[in-house]
Amino acid sequence: MNFKWHGNLFKGKYTPFRMVQVIVNLLLFLSMLGTMVSAIILSREVFAFLPISGGIALARSMHIFCSFWGFVLMASHLGLHWNMILGMIRKASGPIQSKPLKIGLCLTGAAVSVYGLYSFIKNQFLSYMFLTTTFVFLILSVRSHCFFTEYLAIMDLFVFLTYYGAKRLQKLSA
Repeated sequence: MNFKWHGNLFKGKYTPFRMVQVIVNLLLFLSMLGTMVSAIILSREVFAFLPISGGIALARSMHIFCSFWGFVLMASHLGLHWNMILGMIRKASGPIQSKPLKIGLCLTGAAVSVYGLYSFIKNQFLSYMFLTTTFVFLILSVRSHCFFTEYLAIMDLFVFLTYYGAKRLQKLSA
């Protein structure tokens, strides 16, 4: 999708921010690749024409590992590009002039991130990311809107952390 970025991968100076971008992108690529390969192995119906036998236990663990890391890395990738998204919003709606509104939006993002941290812990993300639990437990009594709200808050947590971490890293590099 970003041929220009890939073409310049081995050109120019590698700042700490650029190194973080490359590492996040590489790890995201690997997690997506792992998720796809494990999904093909796990899916006996869709890919029945492929001569795949065995490996289900490894594929299940790999799928959980890559899926949860992929989710966190996608949110981090979004956080690395949050300035661009904010720029598009500013272009469409105009810059925010009100200082209280700016502070309110920042505090709202921080509050959602705190809820995201709570949801991250409650949903035992670390146990899936480090394979201390090898089966994802979904509580069917939880309403879908609650599930999506929690996962959006977790995503916000990593967007928020990555965005402000990247800003700090760019200031230190300057």
